[in-house]
This record gives sequence, C-alpha cells and structure tokens, in this order.
Amino acid sequence: MKAPNSKAVLGIIFLTVFLDLVGFGIVLPLLPFYATDMGATPLMVGLIISSYSAMQFLFSPVWGALSDRLGRRPLLILGLFGSAVSYIVFGLADTIGVLLLSRVIAGIMGANIAVAQAYIADTTTVEQRARGMGLIGAAFGLGFIFGPAIGGFLSRWGYGVPGFAAAGLSFLAAGSAVFLLPESLPPERRTKTTGHGGFDAFAARFRAAKRVFSRASLRDPIIGFFLGTMGFAGFTTTFPLFLDAPLGLDAMHAGAMFALVGTISAIAQGGAIGPLVERHGEKLVGTVGGVLLGAALAVMGWSRTIPVTVAMLVPVGLGWGMLAPSIQSLISRRAHAHEQGEVLGVNQSSSAMARMIGPVAAGAAYGVFGPRLGFLAGGLLVLAAAAWIWLMPPRGAAVGDLPTTVADHPPAGEAN
Repeated sequence: MKAPNSKAVLGIIFLTVFLDLVGFGIVLPLLPFYATDMGATPLMVGLIISSYSAMQFLFSPVWGALSDRLGRRPLLILGLFGSAVSYIVFGLADTIGVLLLSRVIAGIMGANIAVAQAYIADTTTVEQRARGMGLIGAAFGLGFIFGPAIGGFLSRWGYGVPGFAAAGLSFLAAGSAVFLLPESLPPERRTKTTGHGGFDAFAARFRAAKRVFSRASLRDPIIGFFLGTMGFAGFTTTFPLFLDAPLGLDAMHAGAMFALVGTISAIAQGGAIGPLVERHGEKLVGTVGGVLLGAALAVMGWSRTIPVTVAMLVPVGLGWGMLAPSIQSLISRRAHAHEQGEVLGVNQSSSAMARMIGPVAAGAAYGVFGPRLGFLAGGLLVLAAAAWIWLMPPRGAAVGDLPTTVADHPPAGEAN
C-alpha cells in the first residue's frame, strides 16, 4: 500500500487545516480586548496567550510520535474535535480563569499541527517538500485573513460570539477529515515501538527532543526558527494593545490589520515560496524573510498614525511568509523518512516554547516600558534569528550527523 500522493488529497488536508486555523484566527485579535475587559493587565494577557503555546510545547512531540505509530488521520480528527470544544468554552467564558481554561484546551488540541506537517511529508517528494510546507503555511496565512476579519466583525455582538463561530468551523473541519481524508502512513511504514502512557509519554517527549537536538543539522535550524517565532509571537500579543493605546482603535480594526498580514503571508507562502526556495535554497530565503520581519518590528513602536502602521504590516507579513515555511522545509529535508512526525513534533514543540516565552516577555515590556521597547526587542530578536540562519554550517558538517537519505543531499542551488 502506498501513501496517497495526489493534489486532491493535499487539497483536503489544506481544507481541514484552513478551517481549523480560521477558528484560531477568529479569536486571535480580540483575545487581548476580551481579557482586559475582565481586568487583565498586559502581563496577564501575555500569560493567557502563552498558555496555548505551553500546552503545544508539552504535547506536540507526543502527537507527532503517536502519529508515527498510529497513523496521521485519527490524530488529526481528534485534534479538530477538541479544538471545537475549546472554542465553546471560550464563548462561554465570563472570568479570566475560564478564559485561561479555554486556551489550555485549545493548546493541547492544536498541538497536532505537527501531524499535519508530517502528513505533507508523507505525500510529497523531497524536492516538493517546500511547496508542501508552503501549503500548510498558506492555510495559516488564509486563517489570518478570514479569521481575524470574521472575529473583528462578530465582536460587535460580544467577544463570546466569535468563539461559537470558531467552534462551528472546527466541527466542519473535523467532519471534512472524517469523510474525505485518507490515511497517509501505511501500516508497514509505522513505528513498531509500544506506546507510552501517563508520565512515560512526557518522558518520551524529552527523549525525542534529546535525539533530535543531538544532531546539529536539525538543532541549528530549529534554534533559528525558535528565535524568529519568539519575536513574531510577541508582536501578535502586543499589537492589539498598541492599537488600543496609543492609536485608540478597537477589535474590528485589529481584525482587519491581522487580515492584511495574513493576506500578504498567504501570497508569499502559497505561491512564491516554492520557486524561491528551489532557486535560492531555504537558507537564503529564510534569512531574507527574517531581515524583513525583524526590521519592521524594530520600528513599529514609533508609529503614531494608521497609514504608517499599515505600511509596517507589509514587511511583517512578507517576512514571516518567507521565514516560516523555508525553515520548516529545511528541518523536514534533514530528517529521515521514518522520523518525520517526531522531528516535526519537536520543532513544533520548540516553536510553541517560543510562543510561550514571547507573549509573556512582550506583555511585560509593554506594561512597564510601553510599546516602543517591546517592539524593538522583538525586532532585534528576529534579526538575530536571521543572522543565526545565515551562519548555520552546511548539513552533515557536525560529527555524528549521518547523511543516509536523499533528504540530506541538497539539490543544485541549495547551499544549506
């Protein structure tokens, strides 16, 4: 039995991820407003947002490793139904504690994005990997287009209403996966090890991280992605607060501006990233994306007008749209075929830790020093990520890295 490898199947996985991420995008721009209305400080807003990523940090490798053993499809379906439940809790929240609970549930269930990435790895060749990861990135970008716009519009009738809309979309995505999504990992390609339960599952997660980080060819791009994600996560947390003060805008404006970032990111990831990577390599494309994103964030806090703020969002969306899929593709290319779920799960967990630290740090800086220092720090962090990515040694240069698969040999034009 061969894993499915058709455009139709990739279209289905795109649809399920897209619908789920529209739900995520719906709550993203209004969450800071929702929390502050309940009395949360900027630091508390950062902590609530980071709780989602804290759960992803713990559960992403578990989801990934389980998908290597049980198959991708059942894990994807479970995560989609769980996301719907989290949005219902979000819609019913009337205290900071319940709002926090909704984000914890969402983080646990959203950790299976690594499974979707592994599904793409199952159904694409090494040369097509960047295009496949760009498809997931485009789903993220489109989620940022439609989700925030829908959330901002529905916030007119209360911050809980968008949560119920997000739940409906997640149920729709789950139904699509149940009836349309085939399994991508046949039994003969699955890991044969026995499962871990309870605390053993979390011990397995740390063993997976140790295995992955012991190889410099994987560790280096994961670190670069960690730094870039941390800076971008800080921006998504404090940007709505920045629109509120000093610009005096509301959740509807936040939704529209996040939608703009999503539009630009989706165009970059859905159409441009594949040809760019094939011509210039993941390292160069990721570095340029990091420079664009970092420079824009560094000067964002000095804006005091809506036109300047909107102009700064263009390189933000373009930079993230180039950085994220390029480095994710590079990580996947350097992983062996039988460990895609584990390696991508570790990377997802690492980026979840970045999204856990970034919002808290940015929220604290915003509350104490105002927006300028917070955005400047985030921008410098992303610029450091760009420098790290550019200075990474070629794959296999470190002792102990064994280039045993085609994924370890770059095509012409890729100097990674």
